[in-house]
Amino acid sequence: MSLSTFRNLGKLLGLALTMSLHSGAAHAAPGSMSADTTGNAVVQVVGPFQIAPIADLRFGSIMQPAAPGNVTISSAGVVTTTLSFSTVSGPRGPAIFVVRGEPNRRFLVQLPAPIDISNGTSTMRVDQFRGNTDASGRVTFSPTGLYVLNVGGRLRVNANQEPGSYTGTFDVTVLYQ
Repeated sequence: MSLSTFRNLGKLLGLALTMSLHSGAAHAAPGSMSADTTGNAVVQVVGPFQIAPIADLRFGSIMQPAAPGNVTISSAGVVTTTLSFSTVSGPRGPAIFVVRGEPNRRFLVQLPAPIDISNGTSTMRVDQFRGNTDASGRVTFSPTGLYVLNVGGRLRVNANQEPGSYTGTFDVTVLYQ
Protein backbone atom coordinates (compact mmCIF):
# COMPACT_ATOMS: atom_id res chain seq x y z
CA MET A 1 0.00 0.00 0.00
CA SER A 2 1.44 3.35 -1.03
CA LEU A 3 1.70 6.33 1.28
CA SER A 4 -0.87 8.36 -0.72
CA THR A 5 -3.37 5.47 -0.63
CA PHE A 6 -2.85 5.19 3.12
CA ARG A 7 -3.47 8.96 3.55
CA ASN A 8 -6.68 8.77 1.45
CA LEU A 9 -7.89 5.83 3.50
CA GLY A 10 -7.19 7.82 6.70
CA LYS A 11 -9.19 10.79 5.39
CA LEU A 12 -12.14 8.55 4.51
CA LEU A 13 -12.11 6.92 7.96
CA GLY A 14 -11.93 10.35 9.61
CA LEU A 15 -14.86 11.60 7.53
CA ALA A 16 -16.92 8.50 8.35
CA LEU A 17 -16.17 8.89 12.06
CA THR A 18 -17.12 12.58 11.99
CA MET A 19 -20.43 11.85 10.25
CA SER A 20 -21.31 9.13 12.73
CA LEU A 21 -20.73 11.47 15.70
CA HIS A 22 -23.20 14.13 14.51
CA SER A 23 -26.60 13.31 16.04
CA GLY A 24 -28.48 15.64 13.69
CA ALA A 25 -27.03 14.07 10.57
CA ALA A 26 -29.27 12.43 8.01
CA HIS A 27 -29.62 8.68 8.28
CA ALA A 28 -29.77 6.36 5.31
CA ALA A 29 -30.16 2.62 5.21
CA PRO A 30 -27.28 0.76 3.59
CA GLY A 31 -27.81 0.73 -0.15
CA SER A 32 -30.74 3.17 0.17
CA MET A 33 -31.09 6.19 -2.13
CA SER A 34 -32.94 8.32 0.46
CA ALA A 35 -32.22 10.05 3.74
CA ASP A 36 -34.33 11.61 6.47
CA THR A 37 -33.93 14.08 9.29
CA THR A 38 -36.17 16.17 11.54
CA GLY A 39 -37.01 19.90 11.46
CA ASN A 40 -38.60 22.28 13.90
CA ALA A 41 -41.75 24.39 13.61
CA VAL A 42 -41.83 27.55 15.73
CA VAL A 43 -44.24 30.44 16.32
CA GLN A 44 -44.44 33.42 18.65
CA VAL A 45 -47.93 34.57 19.60
CA VAL A 46 -48.13 38.28 20.40
CA GLY A 47 -51.00 40.09 21.99
CA PRO A 48 -53.27 42.29 19.90
CA PHE A 49 -52.77 45.99 19.38
CA GLN A 50 -54.78 48.49 21.33
CA ILE A 51 -55.14 51.98 19.91
CA ALA A 52 -57.12 54.78 21.48
CA PRO A 53 -57.69 58.37 20.31
CA ILE A 54 -56.66 61.03 22.83
CA ALA A 55 -57.01 64.27 20.81
CA ASP A 56 -58.46 65.28 17.43
CA LEU A 57 -56.47 66.88 14.60
CA ARG A 58 -57.26 70.52 15.37
CA PHE A 59 -56.84 73.33 12.83
CA GLY A 60 -58.27 76.06 15.10
CA SER A 61 -60.55 78.87 13.88
CA ILE A 62 -59.97 80.86 10.72
CA MET A 63 -61.57 83.91 9.16
CA GLN A 64 -63.36 83.35 5.85
CA PRO A 65 -60.58 83.99 3.33
CA ALA A 66 -60.93 85.90 0.06
CA ALA A 67 -58.25 83.69 -1.51
CA PRO A 68 -57.61 79.96 -1.07
CA GLY A 69 -54.88 78.82 1.30
CA ASN A 70 -53.64 76.08 3.57
CA VAL A 71 -53.18 75.46 7.28
CA THR A 72 -50.70 72.69 8.11
CA ILE A 73 -50.22 71.07 11.51
CA SER A 74 -47.05 68.94 11.79
CA SER A 75 -46.95 65.79 13.92
CA ALA A 76 -44.90 67.87 16.40
CA GLY A 77 -47.63 70.53 16.57
CA VAL A 78 -45.92 73.20 14.45
CA VAL A 79 -48.47 75.35 12.60
CA THR A 80 -47.73 76.85 9.18
CA THR A 81 -50.17 78.62 6.91
CA THR A 82 -50.45 80.46 3.62
CA LEU A 83 -53.40 82.40 5.07
CA SER A 84 -52.90 85.57 7.07
CA PHE A 85 -51.52 84.10 10.30
CA SER A 86 -53.53 86.51 12.42
CA THR A 87 -56.70 84.82 11.10
CA VAL A 88 -55.74 81.45 12.59
CA SER A 89 -56.52 81.05 16.27
CA GLY A 90 -58.04 78.66 18.76
CA PRO A 91 -56.70 75.30 19.87
CA ARG A 92 -54.49 73.72 17.22
CA GLY A 93 -52.50 70.53 17.25
CA PRO A 94 -51.98 67.05 15.85
CA ALA A 95 -54.28 64.13 16.49
CA ILE A 96 -52.91 62.01 19.31
CA PHE A 97 -53.36 58.25 19.70
CA VAL A 98 -52.01 55.89 22.38
CA VAL A 99 -50.91 52.58 20.88
CA ARG A 100 -50.17 49.53 23.05
CA GLY A 101 -48.57 46.32 21.88
CA GLU A 102 -45.66 43.90 22.25
CA PRO A 103 -42.74 45.61 24.10
CA ASN A 104 -39.76 46.56 21.89
CA ARG A 105 -41.50 45.22 18.78
CA ARG A 106 -41.55 47.17 15.49
CA PHE A 107 -44.81 48.10 13.87
CA LEU A 108 -46.00 49.96 10.81
CA VAL A 109 -48.38 52.93 10.83
CA GLN A 110 -50.58 53.43 7.78
CA LEU A 111 -52.01 56.92 7.49
CA PRO A 112 -55.11 57.80 5.48
CA ALA A 113 -55.53 59.06 1.95
CA PRO A 114 -57.00 62.58 1.67
CA ILE A 115 -60.41 63.09 3.28
CA ASP A 116 -63.09 65.75 3.09
CA ILE A 117 -64.47 67.44 6.17
CA SER A 118 -67.91 69.06 6.01
CA ASN A 119 -70.19 71.51 7.74
CA GLY A 120 -73.19 69.74 6.20
CA THR A 121 -73.32 71.76 2.97
CA SER A 122 -69.71 72.68 2.17
CA THR A 123 -66.43 70.75 2.33
CA MET A 124 -62.70 71.25 2.76
CA ARG A 125 -59.95 68.76 1.96
CA VAL A 126 -57.47 67.42 4.53
CA ASP A 127 -54.41 65.74 3.01
CA GLN A 128 -50.68 65.19 3.53
CA PHE A 129 -51.18 63.26 6.77
CA ARG A 130 -47.86 62.79 8.60
CA GLY A 131 -47.05 60.82 11.74
CA ASN A 132 -44.13 60.83 14.16
CA THR A 133 -42.68 57.73 12.51
CA ASP A 134 -39.63 57.08 10.36
CA ALA A 135 -39.87 57.83 6.63
CA SER A 136 -41.36 54.39 5.89
CA GLY A 137 -43.99 54.65 8.67
CA ARG A 138 -42.22 52.29 11.06
CA VAL A 139 -42.03 52.68 14.82
CA THR A 140 -40.74 50.61 17.76
CA PHE A 141 -42.74 50.15 20.95
CA SER A 142 -41.09 51.20 24.20
CA PRO A 143 -39.92 48.53 26.67
CA THR A 144 -43.36 48.90 28.31
CA GLY A 145 -45.20 48.31 25.00
CA LEU A 146 -46.44 51.89 24.64
CA TYR A 147 -46.20 54.45 21.83
CA VAL A 148 -47.81 57.88 21.58
CA LEU A 149 -48.62 58.47 17.92
CA ASN A 150 -49.09 62.05 16.69
CA VAL A 151 -50.72 62.68 13.31
CA GLY A 152 -50.66 66.04 11.55
CA GLY A 153 -52.06 67.10 8.20
CA ARG A 154 -52.81 69.94 5.80
CA LEU A 155 -56.20 71.68 5.57
CA ARG A 156 -56.97 73.17 2.16
CA VAL A 157 -59.24 76.18 2.59
CA ASN A 158 -61.23 77.45 -0.39
CA ALA A 159 -61.70 81.13 -1.24
CA ASN A 160 -64.85 82.45 0.49
CA GLN A 161 -65.19 79.17 2.40
CA GLU A 162 -68.70 78.89 3.86
CA PRO A 163 -68.71 79.57 7.62
CA GLY A 164 -69.49 76.72 10.00
CA SER A 165 -67.97 73.94 12.05
CA TYR A 166 -66.38 71.33 9.80
CA THR A 167 -65.80 67.74 10.89
CA GLY A 168 -64.78 64.46 9.36
CA THR A 169 -63.09 61.21 10.29
CA PHE A 170 -59.95 59.41 9.18
CA ASP A 171 -58.55 55.96 9.82
CA VAL A 172 -55.13 55.07 11.21
CA THR A 173 -53.98 51.46 10.88
CA VAL A 174 -51.15 49.78 12.82
CA LEU A 175 -49.55 46.46 11.80
CA TYR A 176 -46.89 44.34 13.48
CA GLN A 177 -43.66 43.92 11.51
